Amino acid sequence: MNLDRKLVLAGLAALAASWFVRKRRSSGSVAVLPPGPKGLPLVGNVFQVPGKHMATYFRRLCEKYGGMVSLNMAGSTFILLGTMDLAKEVMEKRSTKFSDRPTLPIYRYIDPDQIYWAFFSGRTQFVGRKLTGGIMAGVRAGETEALQHFEALTTVNRILDNRGRGWFHEMERTSASAVLSAAFGLGCPTGEEPELKQIIRSLTELVHAVTPSTSIINMLPSLDLLPGPMPWRKWGAEFRRREDELFDKLGDHAKASGMNTWAASFANGDSKSGRDTRRLINIFSIAAIDTTTAQMQSFVLACLLHPSWIGRAQAQIDAVVGEDRMPTFQDRAQLPYVEAVVRETLRWRLPVRMGIPHQSTADDILEYKGQEYFIPKGSIVYAVSWAIEHDENCYENPEEFLPERFLEGQKLKSGYETSAFGFGRRVCPGVPFAERSMWINVAMILWAFDIHKSAHCSYGESDTEFKGEFTNPPLEFPAVFAPRSARREEKRDKSENGAA
Repeated sequence: MNLDRKLVLAGLAALAASWFVRKRRSSGSVAVLPPGPKGLPLVGNVFQVPGKHMATYFRRLCEKYGGMVSLNMAGSTFILLGTMDLAKEVMEKRSTKFSDRPTLPIYRYIDPDQIYWAFFSGRTQFVGRKLTGGIMAGVRAGETEALQHFEALTTVNRILDNRGRGWFHEMERTSASAVLSAAFGLGCPTGEEPELKQIIRSLTELVHAVTPSTSIINMLPSLDLLPGPMPWRKWGAEFRRREDELFDKLGDHAKASGMNTWAASFANGDSKSGRDTRRLINIFSIAAIDTTTAQMQSFVLACLLHPSWIGRAQAQIDAVVGEDRMPTFQDRAQLPYVEAVVRETLRWRLPVRMGIPHQSTADDILEYKGQEYFIPKGSIVYAVSWAIEHDENCYENPEEFLPERFLEGQKLKSGYETSAFGFGRRVCPGVPFAERSMWINVAMILWAFDIHKSAHCSYGESDTEFKGEFTNPPLEFPAVFAPRSARREEKRDKSENGAA
């Protein structure tokens, strides 16, 4: 007990020291920290940050304080960037100082070997990007389009066969099946496969863990000084054990499949294939399963809450594709409205509303709105996408779903920018795969269905209708998927036979 008391006192002393250093830095220089809400001594703003929907709180702060905010999180400086220009200035133009990742305390228990390279820096990040770079070159060349087309077609058929029942989880199945087929040769035609259920469970737990506010030691790292089998240590060890078993099983499946999978390409080129495979499935599970699922579910919600654009999208699809076949990737260049729908879905309800934070490796001074602001070394920096993509200075009526904001006449506007996939050296490398999956699913669903509200549900778009963690999918809701014509229903059968 005496040792525990000493450790707690040591943690509090460390907090006090960092607080005084922070105060000295902010008061001893002409440049000051960006504005922000007043906090309490020692703990600062910790207890003002909500456990859920943190991005909404950060967005409000950005709007209140003019786009750039600082918080004192128990001695650590958090910097919030709420405009596209600010995010690009800091994370792209100054990437040499702002490309590191902060290490959340929970990481040392769920990933002591730094396998999840997207959350780390140095050699871990370099190796991970090198591995995925070649894979994404193949995706850009169209190597995965056949399987992504097949999965989208399967989704249309399953929704038709089930008359729309279970559509919400069908989006999860199609997103997961596409990436697992490419990575391990593991298709998920039913959505009931044991491996898929294990992966979804693992993703759910991981997303919960990496949400900064959901673990007490993420908010108060000094608590990790306490010895013994603390709950976060026990959970981390169990999570790691189950995940190791899952990835071993997936790796074995890839070898046995005989297919030209991503995992097989690692095994052929690297003797440490197990470790590389785990890096692979991590980044594409996060980027292509969880985020694409959230995007597709939000797309359907947009159809129900803001349906005025649907007729224009379907008219363009009908003019290019007709009723005698379904859309393919070869139609993409001729369907700019579908591309605009994908972009607007990503803007309107981002799957990740804050992104993964960066960390500064040196002190810096940033001039903004005529004032010089000090960003201390070690600051944790968030590009608050939820604020950036709803900035009224960039988007008129940002709460509305308006695909036309990305069009100029019948063509896509040039200079497209989004904060959804990160910035600078930390841009998500899985973007080409995720965008293709989203595009072909949206095109096929709009070709096949009219989507209506259920009479048995009251719909909304406030925070309470969304999950509110690291990823932010809507909570489950019903929707009516009505075939647009009997001829389209007949043609989907022929398309399915042709694909098989």
